[in-house]
Amino acid sequence: MTSRLELSDPRRSTVPDFIDPMEAWRVWRVCMHDFRIVLQSLNADTVWEPGIPLSAICATRQRSRRRPWRVEAPGHASPELECTCGIYGVRSAALARWYLERRPLFYNAERVVGRVALWGEVVESESGWRAERAYPIELFVPEATTLRGGPRHRAYVDEIVLALSAYRVPVEVLAIGDVAVA
Repeated sequence: MTSRLELSDPRRSTVPDFIDPMEAWRVWRVCMHDFRIVLQSLNADTVWEPGIPLSAICATRQRSRRRPWRVEAPGHASPELECTCGIYGVRSAALARWYLERRPLFYNAERVVGRVALWGEVVESESGWRAERAYPIELFVPEATTLRGGPRHRAYVDEIVLALSAYRVPVEVLAIGDVAVA
């Protein structure tokens, strides 16, 4: 009589890495999408829809080995340990502040900072995590997000705060110096 012992592939585990969602910090762009103000990933064109958790999809493309003229989608779930895919979050408000204050490379859009819940498959790194799913927990709209000033800018910030209330999470306006202590 022989017994079979099937070892499961640890990368295909159906048990989440953490029981409770991880809480991290991140920065989003504030953009218009379908005539609405929404959150968009800082370094990708991914729109975070209000009320819908974001699911990570690997956007890395590879050349086919059999057909090198074709570019194919990866055959793995996101995040993958050997890839850079996933939804990013950093460990501290101070690290998030760097993303908030750095000069935009591609997009000149308003930015907000906040805490995000990360869950599902989670890959840990030195500065934070990459996760399979995410949703904002709390959002902070910096008062000095642009060089505009006066009552028009205040009305613009208030419009952003009102629009972000669609995410049904706390949204606050704060001075840029307060981000590190938020």
